[in-house]
Amino acid sequence: MKKLSNKKHFWKKRSVKYDNLQWVNKQNYINAFIKAGEFKKSDIVLDVGTGTGVIAHAISSHVKEVIGLDISQDMLEHSNWHDNKYFIRRDLLNPIFKEEVFDKLTARMVFHHILKDTQKAMNECYRLLKKKGKMVLSEGVPPSIDVKEDYAKIFKLKEERLTFMPQDLHKLMKKAGFKNIKTEIVLMKHMSINNWIENSGLPENTQKTIYRMHIEAGDYFKRAYNMKVTDEDCYIDMQSAILVGTK
Repeated sequence: MKKLSNKKHFWKKRSVKYDNLQWVNKQNYINAFIKAGEFKKSDIVLDVGTGTGVIAHAISSHVKEVIGLDISQDMLEHSNWHDNKYFIRRDLLNPIFKEEVFDKLTARMVFHHILKDTQKAMNECYRLLKKKGKMVLSEGVPPSIDVKEDYAKIFKLKEERLTFMPQDLHKLMKKAGFKNIKTEIVLMKHMSINNWIENSGLPENTQKTIYRMHIEAGDYFKRAYNMKVTDEDCYIDMQSAILVGTK
């Protein structure tokens, strides 16, 4: 019960400034996500881990209907409920839909939060899709395997989560049954570390620790992230993997 309470508190704090996060609204990332999905006006889409509905809103004009699914009521309360968008508070692992309901399924920056039954969650995504339906999966990834351990240490201070490389995501999808899986790496340049930590609902001392871990990192880390440090901020090039698989 305490763990559930802590998770609810985490999302409550995070929801307040979530839409201020630079990466959340990065247009080249959103554009790449939309392009990858090849959405059609006839599509009915499920957006898993919709959060404040950024992806649901971005794709809504391209599809017939989009349903956003999220476990956090606090996140959902920051979404905009109208037109062809509907939002439901529900855990993906507690199914409410029949099989083969959706033409497309999207999941941006959600699977790293599924600490247990990760494969089961991916299998459920596969079950929900119609035959020949597509899933668009996206996660932030370390820029190279050399910094994966550093990446995990930094994020451990922020939240309990999984760290994926693109090949890990590919394996998840392939094991669920997806075919013709394609991977694209999207680069988001010159991203502010201060923007990231200040809008993540973290205590001030944790923010300072994460910032220091960046600017005091080894040269290999700074090169991998193309880091630039100024008097007021630290900037890095972030990478996200977008994978598309067909049922």
